Amino acid sequence: MSARFTRLRAALGRRSAREGTNLGITAVLLLAVLVGVNYVADRRNVSWDTTAGGQFSLSPQTIRILEELDRDVRLVVLDQPRAAGRTVELFERYADRSGRIAWEVIDQEAEPARARAYQATAEAGIPFGTVVVESGERQERVTAPQEQDITNALVRLLKGETRKVYFTTGHQERSLKETGAGGLSAIASRLEESNYEVAELALLEHIEDDEVRIPEDAALVIVAGPRLDLLEAEAAALAAHVRAGGKAMLLLDPPDPPGAPDEREQLTGLAGEFGATPAGDVVIDASGVGQLFGFGVEVPLAASYGFHPITRGFANAATVFPLAQSLIATPPDELPRGMRLSELVLSSDVAWGEVDPEELETGEVNAGEDERAGPLRLAYAVHVPTGDQEDRAEETGAAEQGPPEAAMDPEPHAEEEASDEESAEGREGRFVIVGDSDFIGNNLALAPLGNADLFLNMVNWLSEDEDLIAIRPRAAEDRRITMTAAQVRNVVLLSLVFLPGFFLIWGVTVWWSRR
Repeated sequence: MSARFTRLRAALGRRSAREGTNLGITAVLLLAVLVGVNYVADRRNVSWDTTAGGQFSLSPQTIRILEELDRDVRLVVLDQPRAAGRTVELFERYADRSGRIAWEVIDQEAEPARARAYQATAEAGIPFGTVVVESGERQERVTAPQEQDITNALVRLLKGETRKVYFTTGHQERSLKETGAGGLSAIASRLEESNYEVAELALLEHIEDDEVRIPEDAALVIVAGPRLDLLEAEAAALAAHVRAGGKAMLLLDPPDPPGAPDEREQLTGLAGEFGATPAGDVVIDASGVGQLFGFGVEVPLAASYGFHPITRGFANAATVFPLAQSLIATPPDELPRGMRLSELVLSSDVAWGEVDPEELETGEVNAGEDERAGPLRLAYAVHVPTGDQEDRAEETGAAEQGPPEAAMDPEPHAEEEASDEESAEGREGRFVIVGDSDFIGNNLALAPLGNADLFLNMVNWLSEDEDLIAIRPRAAEDRRITMTAAQVRNVVLLSLVFLPGFFLIWGVTVWWSRR
């Protein structure tokens, strides 16, 4: 027995045996690592997106919505499995971000009965590639399986009800139906995709008891780029609407010509009443940043934003405001009690407010000593207290000056007052004032800038949908290369003739030298 053990030890002590043992252990360890990696990868999809535009990453808005999901959501694509590859990849990104997301591919040809469950009564069939977003008994259908469309369907599913956004007419405002560069048809489509109903509003057609009334179903009233002034009754109706807890937005371009007295006294007075008086200038940006994107000095490119829910996530987003005027904020101690202003968009430090129409006409602009220097404010958000909130603020101030024994009162109705205060806060009026309306025209709303996102964030905040505020998904960029015929010929010669020829000659040379 001892002799066999001795021979075994001698065999194992040989160099070949040791190498074989080490090789076997290494193979086992490598196999264990591979099994572990595959086990983790099967349960956790990890990927890196190196594309310039983040084409294979979910947008901040989508991620925000997924992380705050409070219900189970199912994504279904009605298509052949071999044709639904890209849609499945997108579904997997959604599922990786939320455990409440489940997805499935239903082959209409192999499982027609299951596919018919998603078919309306009057439909002859459902187009291949259709995506259905469902939760409980509610469904939203998407015909284009892209992130933007699926996220918008998810928003509609979560919000449930449709809110109405009115755009005023009758004062030469920008048109919702205009498809040209200056129209608002693109931004109207974006609003509808976000589950808002868009409608026009002629204020003078809504008169009750000899007063202009804002419709009760208005979640928001927008005055977009009026060239003519409001009537006194119309301006009073908008002011009363906001003070009663309503929501409004004013996009006011500079006067024509800039620097001249603005004859739209009701509009400028309305903005000034809520703390942001239009300066009547044109913001000139001498930083040169806008020119890198093809814009002139009269188109300031803003990359600095105030701290507010509207501008959350805009640290690296660029927005442009062609021919915008700056806004002058009322000092806080001169504002009505309870009213608060928050700056939203700021120009660069080297900008100024040009008021000389001759310089603007010739394009040779220079900052004058009497012209306001940057950074200038281009947009403000205004928190407006309702009547109840103003009374409560006055009572609070009086209580602070009251006798000491009042502070020791046990306040038996504290819970009741807290409930009333929360209710009052819910009725807070909100107003957004921007010194420009061009920034949401079709040419810029469709551009790869943050203009449309900023406007939609304004709408979300005004309609108290802050949970939907973020940068929205964008379509993949078209990054094709356009070349002339000569450039195409050079590329063909380089890739098919010169490079292969070079390596062929090099290979033959090396072979010949080794013979």
